[in-house]
Amino acid sequence: MIERPRVVFVNSGILGHKGVAKLIEQATASCHGFQAEHVNLSDGLTVPDRIVRRVLGVQLAPTSGVSANLDLRRWRLELNVGWLAARRIQVAERRGAFHALHFHPQATAYGSLARMRRVPSIVSIDATQRPVFEDATSRLSRSSYRAGMVHDGAVFRAAKQIVATSQWAARDVSAMYPDCAGKVRVMPYPIDSGFFEGKWVEERAARSAENPRPIVRALFVGGDFPRKGGLELLKAWRSSNLGSRAALDIVTDWPLESEDLPAGVSLIRGVAPYTAPWRELWRQADFFVMPTKQEAFGMVYQEAAAAGLAVVATNLNAIPEIVEDRVTGILVEPGNLPALVSAMRTLVESAELRQRMGLAAYQRIAKVADPGAYAVKLENIVQHVMAAADVRQPA
Repeated sequence: MIERPRVVFVNSGILGHKGVAKLIEQATASCHGFQAEHVNLSDGLTVPDRIVRRVLGVQLAPTSGVSANLDLRRWRLELNVGWLAARRIQVAERRGAFHALHFHPQATAYGSLARMRRVPSIVSIDATQRPVFEDATSRLSRSSYRAGMVHDGAVFRAAKQIVATSQWAARDVSAMYPDCAGKVRVMPYPIDSGFFEGKWVEERAARSAENPRPIVRALFVGGDFPRKGGLELLKAWRSSNLGSRAALDIVTDWPLESEDLPAGVSLIRGVAPYTAPWRELWRQADFFVMPTKQEAFGMVYQEAAAAGLAVVATNLNAIPEIVEDRVTGILVEPGNLPALVSAMRTLVESAELRQRMGLAAYQRIAKVADPGAYAVKLENIVQHVMAAADVRQPA
């Protein structure tokens, strides 16, 4: 009889998934029905690991245009992630048997299909391959993404449960892989609420009361500046003439030149997430703006809500599930610069609207992204897949 089942959680650990790995680890700390072990694929990379990644990631085709990705570079990089995960799982197995697996995102399971058929497995996703497929500018380029779509399907079919972080992602899975629709459960990412405080909304109201026409601080946080809509934001800010009434803090390490920025824009580098300087930027901001062009989920919008900020965001993919238009923020269509200018002006000109939206955002995120509730749901899913596989629990 198993006294306490062992569950291995595998995370790619790159880009935004690094933050997800931390949140999942925090959630499992309060799960008492199993013993969790976490494998972060970005940690402990050996020289051979790096060589393999470099070889598989070599770029042979353009990144844009009619022949983009014809070298299957995206799929090759995903294969590398899956093979690295498989090797790490084998190492974990040498330390003792485990009774369930949790993969995030789906590429981490690419090298473990046979194992998934033996060990009950959960696959967590924030998107399918459809967005990159549809963004391709030619039929030839679109065909290059089918390898990943086929591989995703194999992973989804081998999984006992699929956890989608949004209704948008869940719909895609059901539409693309209808035989897997019954496995899908929607569970948004939790938010590490310990870094944010509800009283910040009151502090902003007090600042506005003391100075009816303050310099309103807008905040942008994004590493991949072009993809996150940063270039469009700078164009919109320049044309808005808000520099005399507002300030825009750009938090990014993307190579920008400060002297090329419009009036009122400050460039802030070297601020790591979930640090004291990062927290203070959220606290001092009056609203958040990120008109992203490509985004599956957008955890940064959750963070803005937890900071009690009204948001200007893009009406794209899962973002409307996080930012409720005209309630917790303002949604604009991708690439619509006049709408972006109008949204920013609206929030700059109305402290009452900023505060009302910020409070609504804070109250909403506290319900939908509560870490305690997430931990309970996660434990229930793990227990469900183990019970279905007859992994016996202690009496």
